[in-house]
Amino acid sequence: MSTDATPKTVLVTGAAGYVGGALTRRLLAQPETSVIGVDWCRMAHGAEGVRELLGHPRFEFHRADVREVEPLRPLLKRADGLVHLAAIVGDPAGKRDPDLTRAINIDASTRLAQEAGDAGVGHFIFVSTCSNYGVSDADTLVTEDADLNPVSLYAETKVAVEQFLAEKANGLPYTALRLATVYGSAPRMRFDLTVNQFTIEAFTEGVLSIFGEQFWRPYCHVSDLARSVVTVLHADEERVAFEVFNVGDTSENYTKRMMYELLKERLPELRAEWTTIDEDPRSYKVSFERIREELGFEVTKRVPDGMDEILSRARLGVYPDPMADRFRN
Repeated sequence: MSTDATPKTVLVTGAAGYVGGALTRRLLAQPETSVIGVDWCRMAHGAEGVRELLGHPRFEFHRADVREVEPLRPLLKRADGLVHLAAIVGDPAGKRDPDLTRAINIDASTRLAQEAGDAGVGHFIFVSTCSNYGVSDADTLVTEDADLNPVSLYAETKVAVEQFLAEKANGLPYTALRLATVYGSAPRMRFDLTVNQFTIEAFTEGVLSIFGEQFWRPYCHVSDLARSVVTVLHADEERVAFEVFNVGDTSENYTKRMMYELLKERLPELRAEWTTIDEDPRSYKVSFERIREELGFEVTKRVPDGMDEILSRARLGVYPDPMADRFRN
């Protein structure tokens, strides 16, 4: 392994996924960085996120299940940094097979952290979620120091791993990144995320079925989320080790009604069918000041940019079958 503070070889689990494909490309854009990608490729999108990178001189890809330790050990010994993205992601996917979700998201993740420590990996980045906050007062911006209140199995698993790292990391330098809800175009595209889903449905159907219009969520473009990981990997260890950062931008908290209004500006014929819901277990506005102030991280794209990006591609026929399984988790 390299002894330089900047990782030369980065192992990325979940490399073929939505965020993983964007992250792998951003890492490879740095001439000094090599990437070892790992993904089980059992979902409908397969290896789509990294397909065009196969054969890249600084990228190697392994089809492996993170629940199986033996194939990962030799890879960990070569890694200066580890970004752990592999997971059953999102509430619907988590509910579909709770046992599998816990096995991958908790058991495999904590075991991977232990193995990374044993292998001498220099930095472990655990990709978590702002969903950990559950519900909060809409007048209050939630910070990293707020109590965690997971209300879904997916969030429960992320909280469990964060707690494990805080209590049992045994000196492994780690950083937990609580990501805002992701959106935007990526090599492995998803249309089961709010911004992306609303945009493609507004374009193809001309009508949106919206429930819980008043509830808040933070959002961040997939390319900016990838940038945040690189920012942490290149930061001085004393600034990021054993720390938690929300990843996004404080001004990028939106309600669904706000999103509809943004799309209405772009598609004047758009209609909405509203369903009133008084309680939403995940309504929260998040502060992202810590990562901005301590690491200088700022987003480069905002929700309207993501909408324009998807609409322009849709008009060019890039997404002829946006309802296909490969666009969903």
